[in-house]
Amino acid sequence: MTNRLIIFEDSTFADFYPLSLSRPPFSLRCGCSRLWEKISRRFTGYKVSFSCRPELAAALQSETGHAVNQIEYQSGDRLVFVNGRLRLGDKLAQELKTVSTNRVFHQGNTTVAIVISGPMQNAPSNMARFIGPDAGAALGIETELIPGEFEFYEHTWDLINRNTEEINRDFQEMAPIGNFARMIGAARIDSSARILSDENLYLAPGAEIGACAVIDNRRGPVVLEAGAVVGPLSFVEGPCSIGPGTRIFRGNIREGCSFGPECRVGGEVEESIFHGYTNKYHDGFIGHAYLGSWVNLGAMTTNSDLKNNYKNIDVMISGKEIPTGTNKVGSFIGDHTKTGIGTLLNTGISIGFSCNIYGGTLVTSREVPSFSWGDESGYDLYRLDKAIEVARTVMSRRNCHMTREDEKLFEHIYALRTGTDPVSGAEGK
Repeated sequence: MTNRLIIFEDSTFADFYPLSLSRPPFSLRCGCSRLWEKISRRFTGYKVSFSCRPELAAALQSETGHAVNQIEYQSGDRLVFVNGRLRLGDKLAQELKTVSTNRVFHQGNTTVAIVISGPMQNAPSNMARFIGPDAGAALGIETELIPGEFEFYEHTWDLINRNTEEINRDFQEMAPIGNFARMIGAARIDSSARILSDENLYLAPGAEIGACAVIDNRRGPVVLEAGAVVGPLSFVEGPCSIGPGTRIFRGNIREGCSFGPECRVGGEVEESIFHGYTNKYHDGFIGHAYLGSWVNLGAMTTNSDLKNNYKNIDVMISGKEIPTGTNKVGSFIGDHTKTGIGTLLNTGISIGFSCNIYGGTLVTSREVPSFSWGDESGYDLYRLDKAIEVARTVMSRRNCHMTREDEKLFEHIYALRTGTDPVSGAEGK
C-alpha cells in the first residue's frame, strides 16, 4: 500500500492572473516556500503528485520532479487530495492522515480535500471537474460529506498580505534553528556587518553578509538560503526570506519581503514577493507587489502602492474589477516581462506575461495584456518568435536552458492573448 498526496488546482486559477498564466496557484510563493511545499511538509512519507491544467503539466513536472496529472494507483493505496489554495491547519492535516473512511471535505461548491481509503476503479488524472459535494459521485465512490469553513488564498494579494505571517510560520519549521554560533561559522560574514539579534536568524551554509551590511532581525526572522548574498551597505529588515543564490545589492529591504532563487535586488523593496530569477538591480521602489519569474525592471522603475486619498484599491483581472479590501496594493507582473528605465507603475496595476514596457512615463492602464510592447500612447503586439528568442537569451545568462516545454507555454499564453494559432506568426515588435 502506498500513501499518495495529490495537490490539485481548482477552477479558480484565473483569479491569480497574471501569475497563474504560467503556473498553478499552488506553485506561487508565500513566506519561505511555495504553497504546495507547505502542504506536502505535513504529509511525511506520502508520495506527492499534482493535478493542474494540461498545458502546465510538462513544465511543472520538469520543475518539481513530481508526477503531474497521472497517478499510479494500485488497489489498497490511500489517496489524499488537497486543494492547493488551502491554508492547511494542523487539525485538518491530522484528520486527513488518519481518517479511515472515504470523505469529501467541502466549503459550499469548493472541494477542500478528498480522502479515499476504500477501493476505487480508477484514479482520476485531473481533479478540475471533481468539485463540491458531488465530487464523490463523480469519482464513482461512496463518500461521507464533511462541510465546513476553511481558509483559502483567493487572489494574489492574499499572498502578499499573508507573507509576513508565513515567513514567521515557515521559520519555525526550518531546521536547524537556534544554533547561532554554528550558523555564523558556516556563513561568510564581514567583520563590519551587523546582526542586531542572536535570535530570528537562519543562515544556510554558504550564505554571505558583506561589509557594513545590517540585518535587523529584532522584530522578525531573516532567512538566508544557500548561496544567498546580502551585499555591502545593504539593510535587511525581518521578517524576510532570501532564496538560494539571490543577491542583494545596496538594497533597502523592508519587512515582509520574500525573494525566490537567483534574484538580483537593489533599491527599496517593501512587503513584496519576487518569485525567482527576477532582476531589480537598480534604485527605485517596489511595494506590496508580486513579480513572477524572469522579470527585469529597468533603473528607477517604481510602483505606487497607496492612493493619495487612502481609499481601498480595486484590481482588474481579465477585464473584471475586483475589490481587494485593502488600501495597500502595488503591482502584479507576469513572467518574462520587462520595464524600461524610469517606468512608473500606478497603484494596483496588473501586467501580463512577456510584456515590454518603456518610455519613462506613468503606466495608468489597470491591466496590460500579455505580449504587449510599448507605452501608454499605444501597445503593439509583441511577436511570439522574438519573445521566445529574448527569453532564451535571458535564461542562458543564468545558466538555464529553455526547453520545448517552455516554448509551448509561450505559445499557449500567446494563443490566449490573441485567439490565433501561435505557430502562424504575428505582427508586432
